[in-house]
Amino acid sequence: MVIAKPEWFKKNKGILSLGVTWQGTVYLLATVSLIFIGMMLPQNVIITVTISALFLFLFFDAMYASLKSMDERAKLHYSIAMRNAAWGMIVTMILIFMILSSFNDVKANLSLLIIFTALVGGIINFVTRYKLEKES
Repeated sequence: MVIAKPEWFKKNKGILSLGVTWQGTVYLLATVSLIFIGMMLPQNVIITVTISALFLFLFFDAMYASLKSMDERAKLHYSIAMRNAAWGMIVTMILIFMILSSFNDVKANLSLLIIFTALVGGIINFVTRYKLEKES
């Protein structure tokens, strides 16, 4: 943990009920805005690598701070949700790849495979965590 503080990601009411304080929200918005800044800058290998490295550094710093702010029950729920999301993403990738390979145009639709897989993983993660929080 370098920049982000665990207090910014504590489970509380927060902005939009995401469980993040306003400092955490600003931190996450600044991190995500690096993607858009990278799209607006000229496409250069050095700029792309620098923006990507900075984004990954800030993103994983936020994830580490978020995990440090969790108690044991929240860590257990997080682990179960991530396991379910991983299995859901594996099954989704296999099914979508089989469907796309039947059309003999896998390279053109590889971005569709990645986006759809990430979307399914996010939905499964959110639903699992919501269900576990309701049961507790």
